[in-house]
Amino acid sequence: MKLKSITLFTANLVDTFHFYKDTLECPVQIINAMAFKVTIGETQLLFQKSHEMNQPFYHFAIDIPYNHFNEMKRHYLNILFLLTEKGQHTATFDTFYAHSFYFNDPSGNVVELIARNSNISDYAQFIRISEIGFVCNDLLNVYAALSDYHLQTVNHAYPTAENFNFIGDSQDESYIILTSEEKKWDFSDQSSKAYPIKIETTRFTLSYINEQWFIDNK
Repeated sequence: MKLKSITLFTANLVDTFHFYKDTLECPVQIINAMAFKVTIGETQLLFQKSHEMNQPFYHFAIDIPYNHFNEMKRHYLNILFLLTEKGQHTATFDTFYAHSFYFNDPSGNVVELIARNSNISDYAQFIRISEIGFVCNDLLNVYAALSDYHLQTVNHAYPTAENFNFIGDSQDESYIILTSEEKKWDFSDQSSKAYPIKIETTRFTLSYINEQWFIDNK
């Protein structure tokens, strides 16, 4: 399973557009007055205008080359406000053989740049989106639906409301982070909330719309 396309919603369309175009220097395409698309390596990230009373926000992680981690961190430390936890900018994940750093975009999304030791490249670049948070309180039923596609949690356990439940397959190193509401995102003061989202993978599409989740075959 890989993440092909992700649709998020924002009340701050213009500033978010310029952030990805000018600050992160990603290829950006205007779709219409209500939406634009960002190419992040192998993944398409779509932003649509939100009519929610509150600003939606999400968490996702972008793979970067392991051998360019320090170089890219220094670069973004100079142009962005990197988020900290316990006074540190860098997180280390023994389970994934990776380390990462975090920042917010103008929509309040918690964006993570993660370097896995399996990702080696000649160039300092964005490779793809490899993790996306899916916030929903119906954890077990969503997990059961994902299990039909032979996906499972990293630790092979049933998801719980206390954890960030990384669901995927180890071969592609792509994960849907299934989590309940009101769980604090790492390196952020924000707690998870369920907002509309559409996640298109190579095998299915998972959506949350009008407070209901859906999964459709490709």
